[in-house]
Amino acid sequence: MHPPNVLLATVAILFASHVTSSVDPEDVLWRERLADVANIDRVKNTSQILNRFYAIGRTAIPYMRDCDEMFQTGHTESGLYIIRPENTRKLVVQCVMDGCNGWTVIQRNSFNTELTWSETWTTYKYGFGNLEADHWLGTEYISLIARQKWYKVRINLDAGNNHKYAEYDSFVLEDESQGYRLHLGSYDGNAGDPLTSSQTKNLHDNMRFSCKDRDFDRSTLTNCADVYGGGWWYDNCFDAQLNCKGGMNWGTLCKNCKKSVIMLKPIHMYCSRV
Repeated sequence: MHPPNVLLATVAILFASHVTSSVDPEDVLWRERLADVANIDRVKNTSQILNRFYAIGRTAIPYMRDCDEMFQTGHTESGLYIIRPENTRKLVVQCVMDGCNGWTVIQRNSFNTELTWSETWTTYKYGFGNLEADHWLGTEYISLIARQKWYKVRINLDAGNNHKYAEYDSFVLEDESQGYRLHLGSYDGNAGDPLTSSQTKNLHDNMRFSCKDRDFDRSTLTNCADVYGGGWWYDNCFDAQLNCKGGMNWGTLCKNCKKSVIMLKPIHMYCSRV
């Protein structure tokens, strides 16, 4: 009969051997890849990232810079992807693939959101929220993405079973030293234009971003972000504001919008000029 300590040692060796043999090398490599993704903590289920096997490939395949490059390389399903914009770490982003283009989502909000949206400058800078649902990608990341190419922006709005959109044929976001100042091009769409139109009271185009702890609006009476509870390109104060809990406002369409999605794509001639 074997002594008890010998039996215990044998069992431990067999167990360790079983555990070691059951470890999937691809899972280990996947965890290593995720360690360098700046916003991975904002994904509840990393198995939902659609370019997982692309990301753990052992060949030296570069990461794409935005969702449109993902689409052009054959990733045609909408969902979460890892990208690597220039001059920053890898990011998880939500991509909307429309059969012709890949749009990079920078904001998603809904009327019954769990987010308060009343966040500080630093929180807005690096983003917040669940990337699979309501979220702000991060002002710094949006700025870095938008400076890679000539981008356009599309804003999808749900005014209660009334789906409209607004597009601007260029979208530029300056860096933090300039307060993430917004520059928009010409408007197109059916939701109306409360961001750049001279007919509105507040002109959000060319305004710097404001948060409750960093006030760049043009109001001399109040801190717009503090009063209205969300970071935005305020003027005095707004004709449109989509970063808030309830009461999303697109002045030419809805003052209590149900949903909003803001997304970017580079302008190119693929499929059609849209």
